[in-house]
Amino acid sequence: MPQPSTSPLERTRAFLADAAGDTPDTQVAISLIELIVTAKRQAPGQRRDQATVNAMLSKLAIEGPMRSSALSQYLMLDPSTVSRHICSMVDDQLVTRSPDEHDRRAQWVAISPQGKQHLQARMVERITQFQQVIHDWPDDDRAEFGRLLARFVRDFDRTITETEQA
Repeated sequence: MPQPSTSPLERTRAFLADAAGDTPDTQVAISLIELIVTAKRQAPGQRRDQATVNAMLSKLAIEGPMRSSALSQYLMLDPSTVSRHICSMVDDQLVTRSPDEHDRRAQWVAISPQGKQHLQARMVERITQFQQVIHDWPDDDRAEFGRLLARFVRDFDRTITETEQA
């Protein structure tokens, strides 16, 4: 007997709910997993490594110049992968490199003005995309979602930081 047709998102939710149970906590986890999967689908024409480039640019914009080893640790990527991305980003004029005065083998990486423009343009694209998703939500729902999501991210970050320090 043919199964009713469901979307990939519905099938994913059913699979994860079956594996993890159907509690409010697992529903939050499932929704976040689905969000990540859906976000990865949103730009099929985009280079696969663009998310890594954007993460690196964001870290440099927020934290300032740093060694590539710090970026590797932050992104949990192999140093050679980060080095390859940095070379590409230097070629694209998104970052600059300068020698470390205390260790001639190391280099500092900094976001360039073009890198800041690239990152800002990407953020505007994302905000526009999110506005399209929630444009018909009532103002109170949008405000509550933003408040709860921000709270979740803060608590998630705090929990990860505490685990890393333990």
